[in-house]
Amino acid sequence: MLTYIAQGLVQGLTEFLPVSSSGHLALMQHFFNFEDPDANLLTTVALHFGTLLAVIYYFRSDLLPYFTPAGWKDAGRRRIAMLVIFGSVPTAAIGVGFKKQFEALFANPTAVCLALFATALLLLICEKLKQKENQQNIESMPWWKSLAIGIMQGLAVTPGVSRSGSTIATGLLLGLKGEDATKFSFLLMIPAVGGATLLKVKDLIKTGLPASINPVGLTVGTLVSVITGFLALKLLVYMVKQQKLSYFAYYLFCVSTISLVMIQFAGQ
Repeated sequence: MLTYIAQGLVQGLTEFLPVSSSGHLALMQHFFNFEDPDANLLTTVALHFGTLLAVIYYFRSDLLPYFTPAGWKDAGRRRIAMLVIFGSVPTAAIGVGFKKQFEALFANPTAVCLALFATALLLLICEKLKQKENQQNIESMPWWKSLAIGIMQGLAVTPGVSRSGSTIATGLLLGLKGEDATKFSFLLMIPAVGGATLLKVKDLIKTGLPASINPVGLTVGTLVSVITGFLALKLLVYMVKQQKLSYFAYYLFCVSTISLVMIQFAGQ
């Protein structure tokens, strides 16, 4: 039970902060010897679903109008919906086309550390090169920018590459306002994580739960990820407004370097 709660905390705190929740979970599972790869992957998907629920609740005021006829009459909302669809296409293509290759990286902690280091570099580059006077909102964003952000989200299937960090940084580099880059990043997350969850459920219907999974523990861990994820999302929105993404880059440099050293010593 404690291991599920710990993983829920890690997932909730790192999913929205631009530090890669999947990378942290992969390293945690490696260092604490969680040996069943199927159970590890199922746990990762379940905890991501928990943070998806946190996103839906946080942006409920933006999402609820889409379930009413009046909401769809708003041209701005219809355009945002189309941009999310455009951005989801490359995400789905990359995720489905390279599913096995990405999943294999969960068992390669060295690759995870290198991906964390790359995420840190991206955040620093964003801090240095992003447009100083970002004025564009989501409604006025051209479709090709949503595709570019969607490609970055697809590549973030790699454990260690932060989904939120890469998509928000790309949005900022393309001229989006900080608040809009953050909002679009998480609106784009909903179909991506929702789709990945449905695919995993489909596999589970065929194969059943892995023997080492504790359903109660997994449920508790998922609830923990919902609560901590909501709090972390509020913190991220604040940090983006304050233009402090570089703080997370320095943290990732430390985590990736220390983890690489530990992996090398363990291998000797």
